[in-house]
Amino acid sequence: MKLFCKLPFSRISIDEAVDVWPACCPEWVAFPLGNIFKQSWQDIWYGDDAKRFRDSMFDGSLKYCDRNWCPNIGNAEAGIKDHHVIPHKDSPGEWVPAPPVHVNLNYDYTCNLRCPTCRNELIHYMGEDLKKVQYIQDYAERQILPTVESVALTGVGDPFMSQVFRNFLINFDKHKYPNIKTIHFHTNGQLFDEVLYAKMKGLHHLNISTDISIDAASAAVYHKVRPPGNWDRLMKNLQFIKQIDNLVLLGISMVVQKENYQEMPAFIELGESLVHNNRNSFVEFKRLRQYYGVSDQDYKRISLDSADALMTEDFLNILNRVEAKRKYNAKNSIRPDINHNLQEYIIPEKENISSLTRLTTMLSSKDIFSFLKSR
Repeated sequence: MKLFCKLPFSRISIDEAVDVWPACCPEWVAFPLGNIFKQSWQDIWYGDDAKRFRDSMFDGSLKYCDRNWCPNIGNAEAGIKDHHVIPHKDSPGEWVPAPPVHVNLNYDYTCNLRCPTCRNELIHYMGEDLKKVQYIQDYAERQILPTVESVALTGVGDPFMSQVFRNFLINFDKHKYPNIKTIHFHTNGQLFDEVLYAKMKGLHHLNISTDISIDAASAAVYHKVRPPGNWDRLMKNLQFIKQIDNLVLLGISMVVQKENYQEMPAFIELGESLVHNNRNSFVEFKRLRQYYGVSDQDYKRISLDSADALMTEDFLNILNRVEAKRKYNAKNSIRPDINHNLQEYIIPEKENISSLTRLTTMLSSKDIFSFLKSR
């Protein structure tokens, strides 16, 4: 299926290694556009690697993208309208060179939680690590932020726990960055309360949006997958966030794993409870990735890829229910939007579920996933 993605023409993401990506998770694409420590900004944005990546959009191949990881491609291939990935026939004929309009600041791993899907200890940057983050932030503020229209922070930690990002938000000056109209928070929601938001006065006249990473739909599961988070505090903060006047998008997300996959339907219900005044909203389910802070043993313990046959079948049945709900909401314009990048595990509707049941008596869960991927 020939598709066209808009991301590498207008949106970027900067990670801790100061690699610049087309606003994608690094696991979604084959290579970065460049590196801030090694190249000038002009060579990164307009250089050979960026051109090579954009050419794969114009020819419709998306050959440097992993279709099984990217939820935007998953939407497009499922026939669901996506903001970033569109049918190739609707693509523009050429690109008029221009600076990026959006940047993800993903270079501070500081966080107040130690989720087993991400790390096994609390991370709070200090000393040389903190100096490095401040250096990257200073670079972004000089070279990139003056021209962008929106900023997102952060996909690897919590922006309200980060000293650098928290200072940036509290001291945000709209006169310094007149083009910025939207700020997006990817946060666990524990610190996003009324007291802190009152301090961020410079943001009160901007559009703000948020993706709140929760991973659970109940206090019992939350205690296991988001230590040392407080479920009651999160629920209280969600009710405050839901009422913010200048909030234009509210989403919640779940990294799907053994401990929480059975809560996927209830997680959708949680997302439904946060819909307010028909505001744009979403629920997103994400595949588990093995971050550097997760050992092989821990990854195997939590990953559904190592589930036994019965758990695998249970997960796939639940996932197909989620997929049916996702398509129903999209077809009928019902909020919240439901997104995921679990498309390679979806059992086609025409398949007889009983055939999978028979398979689970003969194959390991790893074999089952391999079987499904080959279909």
